[in-house]
Amino acid sequence: MKRILRRFAATLIAITCFNLVQAQGYTSTFYTPAAGDAQYSWNSRYAGDTYTGVGANTVGAGSTFYSGTPSDTQYTVGIFMLPISALAGGELYSATLTVRSNGFSTWYYYGSASIGWLDTGSMILTGDVVADGLGPAAKSQPGGFQIYNSDIGGSAAAGNYYNYDVATYVQADLNAGRSFSTFVLSTSRDTSGSLYSAESGSGPMLVVLSSIPEPTTYAALAGVFALVLAFWRRRSSH
Repeated sequence: MKRILRRFAATLIAITCFNLVQAQGYTSTFYTPAAGDAQYSWNSRYAGDTYTGVGANTVGAGSTFYSGTPSDTQYTVGIFMLPISALAGGELYSATLTVRSNGFSTWYYYGSASIGWLDTGSMILTGDVVADGLGPAAKSQPGGFQIYNSDIGGSAAAGNYYNYDVATYVQADLNAGRSFSTFVLSTSRDTSGSLYSAESGSGPMLVVLSSIPEPTTYAALAGVFALVLAFWRRRSSH
């Protein structure tokens, strides 16, 4: 009877440890895949939309106004995706988007640049910006997170990292059954700049706290539980 009680206690301890760790949540980091960032360019007057910057070490954005009769504007936006399928079925506690600036500038009296979440609707996402055809949707230039403001000295200086709370958007993507969260970098008139891309090794990343651990965490927990059980078995044999 004593041996049964000890084994029951060991199992109870293991379950309790697991629940305590789970209650605190697990931190996971997800990175933009190599094909998950690109630029998309178009003109307000002329046809010829195109993807640019594929495979480059930066993903940029810009807007140039050309005066004339009539006038036109050349636009470029940067698009990047972050995988979130591993979070499906769990509870999301927080999600932080981290990007690294490669510098921004303006040749107008004022310039700004923003990062915005792109609602991709019912599109099937594979992690390839070009293959998934995200360019046309990105022309909406969603905002939300200002990374550059010419009125602020040192704004978005090259090499600096910037963090944004994107939990609401990641949760929206998970609720919609999407495998990726998509973001767009855009600028105001006569302003340009870029972020480091996945190819640079310093590309966008998503740090999340959720109820779902990474695979390595499962292995670590299994090892801890095995040690606890072995300890109690050893004691019960004496």
